[in-house]
Amino acid sequence: MQKKVKIIIDLLMTVGLFLLMGMRLTGQMWHEITGTAIFVLYILHHILNRVWIKSVLKGKYTAYRVLQTVINVLLGIGVLLLMLTGMAMSGYVFTWLPMPIGMDTARSLHLIVSHVVYLVMSMHIGLHFAAMISGAGRRIRAMRRPWGSILVGFFRFLAIVAAVYGVLALLNRKFISYISGKISFVYVDNDESILWFLLDYAAIMALCIFVAHYLAKFLRPGLKNRFAGIAAAYREHTVKSVVLTVLILAAGTAGVIYGSQYIRRHYVTVETSHSAAVGTDTVDMGAHHGIVISFTRVGNTDFKPDVDAVSGASLMEEDGTLVGNAALLGDMVQQITGFDRFEITVERKYSSSYGDTISEAREEMNQGFVPTFTGDLPDLSGYDTVVLVYPLWWWTLPVPVKEYVKQTDLSGKTIYCLVTHGGSGFGSSIEDLKEITAGTVSDRKLEVMDRDVTEAYPKVLEWIRGW
Repeated sequence: MQKKVKIIIDLLMTVGLFLLMGMRLTGQMWHEITGTAIFVLYILHHILNRVWIKSVLKGKYTAYRVLQTVINVLLGIGVLLLMLTGMAMSGYVFTWLPMPIGMDTARSLHLIVSHVVYLVMSMHIGLHFAAMISGAGRRIRAMRRPWGSILVGFFRFLAIVAAVYGVLALLNRKFISYISGKISFVYVDNDESILWFLLDYAAIMALCIFVAHYLAKFLRPGLKNRFAGIAAAYREHTVKSVVLTVLILAAGTAGVIYGSQYIRRHYVTVETSHSAAVGTDTVDMGAHHGIVISFTRVGNTDFKPDVDAVSGASLMEEDGTLVGNAALLGDMVQQITGFDRFEITVERKYSSSYGDTISEAREEMNQGFVPTFTGDLPDLSGYDTVVLVYPLWWWTLPVPVKEYVKQTDLSGKTIYCLVTHGGSGFGSSIEDLKEITAGTVSDRKLEVMDRDVTEAYPKVLEWIRGW
């Protein structure tokens, strides 16, 4: 009975791990609930495996046991850090709990550790993979010849294919950049099929299981004999060994070439030319009379002289002058539609540091802060169309945008949303917007990654043509 309970708990944690890596599959609230549930299951897992915990300081440590202990300890530290940082960022489950860690630090740590834990937990599964498949392995080997050997070879071939694809998926999903801290937000492609998402992460898990499984076999007692056996097999099967070596080198080269485009982008300074970014094409809007309303950090932040485009995901640089992503997108929309233009500015300015800004934004949300707007707010009574351009902050509308919409009568108007983000798509901003306005929020919405803003004009043009 206890063995069955262990299997169920392990399966639930594995499925939960997939869901946690793709927050768009669950949304923030269920992301927090799932993470909390996995933490509880992790504790139950160790209660049921307390025999191993009691034996940690006993007996001789072989190479395999060292590997197993290191992976288990890293996993334990990682899960604990994920829970603590998740509680610090919580917007639903743990909002009542004061945490000593800052929002910016918590977010950065959470993103790094989550990707490390995914790899380490997958390797943990790999260490126990032989025991997990032992029953199936015995049944296959008991089959009549040659079917047993054929099936074994087939499954080993599938494992190699999955591992090679896992290397490519590891690069494609930017695990290296996340773990090294080069990416500060999770990239979400809302147009991507969930099937491909699950396939990539399953392949990454398969890669880690493959590596850990064969590393464990290699490190078990008889290490010297294994080295001698491998060398003898290499000499005996020269042709096969050469072919295998070539395949490994080819796979590694393909991985580097395939993944370099994803790694390279994080070292490129974002520079723009306003005239080049904002094209010349226009769309006849007919009798529609509209206004483009945008909110961006530039104009709402007291920037220090040494801040450049790399200092924040919402900034670009044009001839040494900072440009806001949302403002540039707003200019694109104005150029295409001929609509009027307005930028939301507030009295209290945000910090120059992007990390401090997102912490301040979170505090505004938690405290119900109501900003004071500067400048003359436009009279919207003569407009029938409003294009709202804003950055995604904490998976929703920035407080200034939210409060502007709440204080403005948008009834009878159609609202089109253009969202710039660092990887979280629309978040819950569209649903949140619908709850606070009497206007009609169109389902024809558009999201643009921060890094793609300078080249977004054709995409914005096609979007407006589809209205």
